[in-house]
Amino acid sequence: MSVVTKADQVATVDTIAVTIDGIEVQVPKGTLAIRAAEMIGIAIPRFCDHPLLDPVGACRQCLVEVQGQPKPLASCTTTVTDGMVVKTQLTSPVADKAQQGVMELLLINHPLDCPVCDKGGECPLQDLTFRYGPGNTRMSFEKLTFEKPIPISPTISLDRERCILCYRCTRFSESVSEDLQLVALNRGASSVIATFEDDPYVGAFSGNVIELCPVGALTSTQYRFEARPWEIQNAPTVCGLCPVGCNISATTREGKVKRILSRNHPEIDDGWLCDKGRFAFSHIYASDRITEPRRRVGAQAFEPVSLDAA
Repeated sequence: MSVVTKADQVATVDTIAVTIDGIEVQVPKGTLAIRAAEMIGIAIPRFCDHPLLDPVGACRQCLVEVQGQPKPLASCTTTVTDGMVVKTQLTSPVADKAQQGVMELLLINHPLDCPVCDKGGECPLQDLTFRYGPGNTRMSFEKLTFEKPIPISPTISLDRERCILCYRCTRFSESVSEDLQLVALNRGASSVIATFEDDPYVGAFSGNVIELCPVGALTSTQYRFEARPWEIQNAPTVCGLCPVGCNISATTREGKVKRILSRNHPEIDDGWLCDKGRFAFSHIYASDRITEPRRRVGAQAFEPVSLDAA
């Protein structure tokens, strides 16, 4: 009887050679171009791509030039092949121009409300616009506007003007939480994110879409207008509201918890957090919360216990 060790399993993984920006790298067969670039420290801008979601190629911000292909390809959906030569925006004028064009398209109707947007300062769109976007706009018409904000649940507000249709939220609803409550309505320029038949979004893991959203389209009603990124600190900790022990980050401002974020621990939570762990932290500030030891006096009454007396 032969024994296959972990080292043997690693050694038998099929690898292929791909060249990215002149650097040859060995990657496992089936690797996406955007992941292969990450392996050698090359960052390709993206919005719809997320390591915990299936690739869809919706935003087209990660376009790269592939030798032998007539036009740029989305690196988040392109599987590398042996001998493939890929050029990113760092070395390819074609890829750079394509990415700038996509960025301009995304900004045509995006509102300029960064000073009052809760995502301001934590927004990938801001960062990538500064790095790859145009310095001015060629558009002189009025931007598209919608009713705002739309309360799609008691804890989540939707601002459709900011949405860039990356479909992270709908993909999460479809393939991760599998509640199928968030959907994309209409087609083309009329596409909008909505709940199925406008019902409230009541999934047990609905709050994850707030973190998945790369812009300020989906925001927490609990955290809205509570703090700005330069005023907060994020402390790594563990959720104590159930025995699972999901890893979280507690956002504090002036010593008070304002927000709970997930903190990826693959062996425990796969990077997701339930709504109880995300939104139920406010109990720590309840007026009737017991904050010191007590002992029973008589049938019903309780009195504080002094720890110094022990």
